[in-house]
Amino acid sequence: MRSICLTNNKGGVGKTTTAVSLAHGLVLLLRHNHLPSRVLLIDTDSQAHATLLTTGRRDWGRSESLGEVLLARPDRAGSTLQRLIVPSTWDEDLHVVPGSPSLDGVNARLAEDHGFAVRLRHALRSVADRYDWVVIDTMPSFSRLTTMAMVAATDIVIPVEMRFLETIGLQAIVEKIKEVQDTWEIPVRLTGILPVKYDQRVTLERENLELYSSHTFYGPRLFSTPIPINVAVSYAHDACESIFMYDDQCSAARAYMAFVRELVERVLKPAGA
Repeated sequence: MRSICLTNNKGGVGKTTTAVSLAHGLVLLLRHNHLPSRVLLIDTDSQAHATLLTTGRRDWGRSESLGEVLLARPDRAGSTLQRLIVPSTWDEDLHVVPGSPSLDGVNARLAEDHGFAVRLRHALRSVADRYDWVVIDTMPSFSRLTTMAMVAATDIVIPVEMRFLETIGLQAIVEKIKEVQDTWEIPVRLTGILPVKYDQRVTLERENLELYSSHTFYGPRLFSTPIPINVAVSYAHDACESIFMYDDQCSAARAYMAFVRELVERVLKPAGA
C-alpha cells in the first residue's frame, strides 16, 4: 500500500485541492489501466474541507471521524478506522475517512502520548488489503496531526506557489520532513514538489520556476507540469465536484492528470532505477 501525504505549513496554497484531485485522479487512472482502483482519502485537517468536497458534509462528530481512530486504544484503532470509512459522492471507488473540527482538541490531547506519531500508521495496516493507495490531507501547520500524517506516509508531496514568500518557506518543510525521518526512523521520502496556482503571465513566477528547476536539490523533485491558476477549480469547489467531474478538459484538470501519472511513475519506480 502506498500512502501519499500532501503537506505545506502555509494555508491557501491549494493543498486540499491537490489532495482531492490526486485521490480522484488515481481512481480514474487506475481504472483506465484496468488496475484495482479503490483509493482511501484521509482528512487530518480540522477545517475538513477535503471531507466537505468529497462527501458534501463537514458536520461529522468526533465519534464519526478520524479523531475517534486517533484516540482509540491501539488494539482497537484498526477496527475503528474500518468502521468510520464512508463512501464519497464522487466515485464508488473513492472512500473517505472524514475530518472534523474536533481534530483541534484531538491534536491537543495527543501531547499526552509520547508515541502519538505512529497511531495512524499502525491503524492503516488494517486496510492494507483493501486499498493500494491512500491520500492524506493535512493541516496548514506543523501540528502533531501533520507529524502523524507524515509518519503514516510512504511518500510526501509539497504543493507550493511560485511566489517569493511561499518558496522561502519550502526549506522549512524539507527540514521538517528530515526531522520526522530521523526521529521516527521511517523510510518516508519527499517524492516531489508540485508548483500550483501557477500563472505564466507573471514574470516573477516564471523566474522562480526556472530557478527551482535548475536547483540541485529541488530541480529533480519538481513535477514537470505546474498546475495553472484556473477559475474552473473554484466552480468545481462550489459544486462539491472534482475538477475531473466539473470539466475534464480544462487546463487544471489536464495538468492534475499529468501530475497523477508522473506521481505514479515516480512512486512505482524501482529503487536505484
